[in-house]
Parts: sequence; C-alpha cells; structure tokens
Amino acid sequence: MNYADIKTVDIQDGTGVRVSIYVSGCHFHCKGCHNKEAWDFNYGKKFDDSTIEYILDAMNHDYIAGLSILGGEPLELINQQGLVKLVEKVKEKYPEKTVWCYTGYDFEKDVYGKMYKEYDFTKKLLENIDIIVDGQFIEEEKMTDLKFRGSINQKKIDVKASLKEGKVVQLKFGDEARYEKAEVTNNSKVLFFHEFKTEDNNEKQNESEVIISARQVISDNEKITSIKPAYEIAEVEEKIVAKGINIKEKNNL
Repeated sequence: MNYADIKTVDIQDGTGVRVSIYVSGCHFHCKGCHNKEAWDFNYGKKFDDSTIEYILDAMNHDYIAGLSILGGEPLELINQQGLVKLVEKVKEKYPEKTVWCYTGYDFEKDVYGKMYKEYDFTKKLLENIDIIVDGQFIEEEKMTDLKFRGSINQKKIDVKASLKEGKVVQLKFGDEARYEKAEVTNNSKVLFFHEFKTEDNNEKQNESEVIISARQVISDNEKITSIKPAYEIAEVEEKIVAKGINIKEKNNL
C-alpha cells in the first residue's frame, strides 16, 4: 500500500485536532475530487512500519483527538490489509482517541453487508474504527460549509454501535437542520439579509418581505433554501472603573 500524504494537524476531517493519512488508490474517480493524484495505487510513498511509528509519534500529544484515514480510497481491499496494523497499533497505544475513516463505499451495502462477512481483515479493521463517513462525493450535492464531509449525501456511521447491534447506526454531523428540510437543487440559494427596524413601524423586516425583495434579483427557477440574518459589528469604546478589595479610596486603577 502507498500513501499520498500525512497531516500532523488536521481540524477538518473529524472532531478535534487530528492526525490524518491519505492513502493511495481509488476506483471511484468522483467528479470534482480534490485528490485526483491519489487515484493511482502507486502514487506517493510506501506504507510500512516506519510510517506507522511516525503516525504514532505524531499522535503522542494531549491535543490530538485521534486519527483520520482518507484517500484515495481506504477501503479498497488492498488498502484495508495495509491499514489493519495501523489501527490496531493506534487503539493499543491510544485507546481513548478516536479513529475516523472516509470511504466512497456504502457502509450498509458494501462494507457491513458484504466485506465484513467475507474478509477477516475487514472485521479487524472495523473493530478498531469508531466513525465511518460513507458515500461517494457528489459535486452536485456539494455545499461549502458542510461539517466533516463534502456533499450532503454522505453519512456518519457509529461503527462500534453498528457492529454491536447488527444494524447500521447513523449519527448526526450537527448541521443537518439547515439542509434536511430544504429541497437542494443546482439553483438553490441561501439568502442573507440585514435585520433592521423601519422608520414607520419600528419593526424588523419579516421573511415574506425579504423574499419579495429577493425576487427582484433572483430568477423564478432558482430556489431559496433558507434565510439567514447577517449582522454588522460596530466597534465601541468601553471604559471600566475598578475598585480594589478592602481599599477605601475611590480611585484604585
């Protein structure tokens, strides 16, 4: 197995500050992929015991919350076999730290439904992974502010709970409320507006008024998925007077 890169400080691919490894090799070739060079199984450097030791050393800090495994495609069968020893070593040395894995495979159908039943190395791998984010990246369902994923089709799976209960246990990323009730299309718009008081009735502009105003600049075939307030921040000078404890004088600055 080869790997494309190792990040010793990563805050985008899982909770907390993490160490991340990007393995090489992927057959999905998703449109809009940011790591096209890692499609090649021969790209990058050879993954060996020295790589594992480097990752373990990089994780040996209190501020590191865990390891994230990305690609390429970590769950290509050849990559799974290379990663088993890594996750076993991580969990042995840092049992309190979490392991996240990102895969284009569908967890229920492909991973748990097939690989887990057919390959011992898949069982060993999954037993040492806490969270899997599954599903191919779909450029048409991409939103730039999604939490810990690239497109809204991708799911967060509690692997340990799924193995224990014998069914897929899906978790929330924490940002779904903004999207799950909205019909997301290529023409979707998130509308930002200023909340303000009118001179006449001293009331805030309501959402219907915002939409009416927006329709003047947004075409009919474009859909507004949500309305969000935007705020201006004004700097103000603040004066503080402090009085010392058990001191009778009025001015004690």
